Amino acid sequence: MVSAMLATYILFIGITVQAQEYKIRQSTNMVGMKSESVVYVKGMRKRTENSGMMSMSLPPVVIEQCDLQRYIKLNDKKKLYFIELFGKEDVINEDAKPAVVKTKPVVAQPKEKMVPQQVGVINMWHNITDTGERKKMNGFTARHIWTTQKIKPSKDACTMKDSLIIKTDGWYIDLPQFNCPVRYTPSTTPTTDKNKPACTDRYVTKRSGKGKLGFPLTEIRTIIMGDGTNQSSTIETSMETLEFSAEKLDSILFVIPPGYSLAASENELLDKMDMSEMMNQYKIENNDANKTNNNPTEEKEEGVIRIGVYEPKGDGQVQKSALQQHMANSLSGGKIEAIAVKNEEEAKNYHCDYTLSTDITRIKAGSKVGGLLKAIKNTDPNATASYNIDAKLTLTSLTDGSTRLQRTVSGKYDGKIDAAAGMALTDGCKEVLKVIK
Repeated sequence: MVSAMLATYILFIGITVQAQEYKIRQSTNMVGMKSESVVYVKGMRKRTENSGMMSMSLPPVVIEQCDLQRYIKLNDKKKLYFIELFGKEDVINEDAKPAVVKTKPVVAQPKEKMVPQQVGVINMWHNITDTGERKKMNGFTARHIWTTQKIKPSKDACTMKDSLIIKTDGWYIDLPQFNCPVRYTPSTTPTTDKNKPACTDRYVTKRSGKGKLGFPLTEIRTIIMGDGTNQSSTIETSMETLEFSAEKLDSILFVIPPGYSLAASENELLDKMDMSEMMNQYKIENNDANKTNNNPTEEKEEGVIRIGVYEPKGDGQVQKSALQQHMANSLSGGKIEAIAVKNEEEAKNYHCDYTLSTDITRIKAGSKVGGLLKAIKNTDPNATASYNIDAKLTLTSLTDGSTRLQRTVSGKYDGKIDAAAGMALTDGCKEVLKVIK
C-alpha cells in the first residue's frame, strides 16, 4: 500500500515538473535604445526571440538545446538555420587546490607531419560573488549576484584585439529542469577567407569566487573597452523582466522548423543593415516626440492618462533637465503619457491628469564599485563610482489638488553621477506607475 502511494506521488511530481514551462518577456536598455525579447523555456531547452533596436533588422532566433549541447540560430525571413556546438572550454578553478600533474616526455613528430598553425589565446578571468541577498521574484527565490569578467587577447588573436571588462549586477533564479551549464566563452563564429585558414583562437578561463548564476530576471551591466586604466569607452546596459508566466508550449518551438535550409555560415543568417533607413526612422521618432512635447493645446486620446513631470529640485551636481526627460521616458508606455513641463499652468495646458515633482535630498559619493566588491580578485581599481542617493517623489492630482503618492527612494547606485541618479529616479517612477495602474 505504501509502495503504491509512493509510486503515485513520484508520478505526480514527475507530471508537475514536466508541466513547468515558461514564457518570459524582458526589456533591454542600451544607451537610450530599448529592445524587447521573449524567452520560452521547456525542459532543457530555451528559445529567445529578440526585437531589433530602432529600425535595425531582427537578430536571429536562438534555440538553446542543453540536452544536445548546441545552439540553433534561425532566420525566419530567409528560412535558414545554423548549428553551433557548445564546444569544450579550458576552465581553471583558481579557488581549487592545485593538483599534482605528472609530466610526460614530449615525443617529437616527424617534420613532414608537423603543420604550422597560428592560434591566438583569449585569456579570461571570471569572478562570481553571491552577496547573500535573497528576495521573492515572480514566485521564485532570487539570488543577488555580482560578476566581473576580464578578457585580454594575445597579440596574435584573430577574434578580438582589444581588452574588455564586463561587470554585472543581477538577480537570478533556478528554473526546474533547465540546468544548462554557464558558458564562460562568448559565442563566436570562425572567420573564413579564401586564402586563410579558419580563425581558431583558444579560450582559457580562470574562474574564482563562490556562488552560481542561473536564469537572469534583472541585470545592470557595465562594459569597459580597454584595460580599465586607459579605457577607450564605456557602455552601460540594463535588463528587466516585464512578464513571467507559466503556460503550455509546443515542442516545435525548440527544434529546426520544417523546410529550413542549413546556412553555409552564421554570417549568411544576418540581414544587411540599412543605415539610411535607420537614421530616417530615428528622425521620425524624434520629430514625433518633439511634436508631442511642444504643443500644449494638443488633445489627449480617449483613455490616456497624462503626467506632467517637473524638473527635479535639490542637488546641483546632476543635469536636471536630462533627468526630467529620463523620468518622462520611464513613465511613458501603453495608455500612460508623460511629458516634461515647467509649471502647473503648462501641465494644465497639456491636459495632464497628474503632476510629478521630485526633490533630490542627497547625492553622496560612496566607495567605488571596486570597493563594493572587495572580495573579488582582480577588480578594476578605477571602476565607476557609486552614490548614496535619496529622492522624494510626489504625485499630485490636477483635478482636485490631492496628493496621490509620496515616496522616498533611498539606496546606493553604481555608475557616473547622472546615470546613478537616473537609476534611482527610475525606481521611483516604478512606484508611481503602480499607483496609476
